[in-house]
Amino acid sequence: MATNSRHLIPGLILIALGIALLLGQYFEFGPSLFLVLLGLAFLIPYALTHSYGLLIPGCILTGIGIGLAFERAVARPDITVSLGLGLGFIAIFVIQLIVQRASHWWPLVPGGILVLAGIAEMLPEGQLLFERGWPLFLIVIGLAILAGQVISSRPRKESGA
Repeated sequence: MATNSRHLIPGLILIALGIALLLGQYFEFGPSLFLVLLGLAFLIPYALTHSYGLLIPGCILTGIGIGLAFERAVARPDITVSLGLGLGFIAIFVIQLIVQRASHWWPLVPGGILVLAGIAEMLPEGQLLFERGWPLFLIVIGLAILAGQVISSRPRKESGA
C-alpha cells in the first residue's frame, strides 16, 4: 500500500513539536531554539512535498529564531530580530526559486524592508542611508522580477533517449 507523503505532514509536525517541547523540559534552550525547531518542523515536510504553504511559516519562524539567537551577541536585539525575520522572508523567495525554478516576488518586499531597516539601525549613518537610498530597494526588486522571468522563460531540456 503506497502512502501519500502529504498525509504524513501533520504527524511529522506534531512529532517535531513534541520532541522540541520534551527537550525543553530538560534543557534550557530559550525561545530562539524553540522557534528554529518549530520552523524546521515546517521545512522538513516542505522538503518532502514542496508545498508552498509549509515553506512560508518554516522560513519565517526559523528567521525569527535565528534573529533571537544572535540578540545576546549584539547590544540591540531589535536589529537582529529585524534582520532574521527579513532574511526569513528572503529565504522563501530563494528556496522556492531553487526548488521550483520560479518564485513569487512578494517575500522580497517585507524581507527587503526588514533587512534594510536592520542595516540602517546598525550603521551610524544608517538613518540617512535609509532615507535617501530606499530607491535602491525598488531597483533590487525589479532585477529580481526580471531574473525570475528570464529563468521561467528558458526552455527546459527534456531528458530522453
